[in-house]
Amino acid sequence: MRHTRYVKRGLVPDLIPQPDARPISQEQLASEVKSIYAGLTMVLPKLANNRWQALMALHRTILHEHHDFFLASQHPSASPALRGLASKYSMPARMWKHGIHSFLELLRRRLPESLDYMLAFIYLA
Repeated sequence: MRHTRYVKRGLVPDLIPQPDARPISQEQLASEVKSIYAGLTMVLPKLANNRWQALMALHRTILHEHHDFFLASQHPSASPALRGLASKYSMPARMWKHGIHSFLELLRRRLPESLDYMLAFIYLA
């Protein structure tokens, strides 16, 4: 093995010697790989679900912040300058781009696994 040469020269001092691998049949190895894969398929959807939930929460927050901005800046007692901020800073376009469109595109590209999240987000938006 190539790395053994470097260990003997002292160039890689932090390596921990690994125990020798015991012989294993192809059937045992295949069974082990299938078992590991089954475990992964149980864990990965949970990770994906958590990711979708985090993205939903982020975009929900973006929408709520925009909504609050519009409510405050368009309040009946707001000055004309305050009322003009939404147009001045292109807030409707920003809300669409960052709060709605980008997430819908991500959801669309991940169909059909994202369908439930897409529907929930559409109802929210």
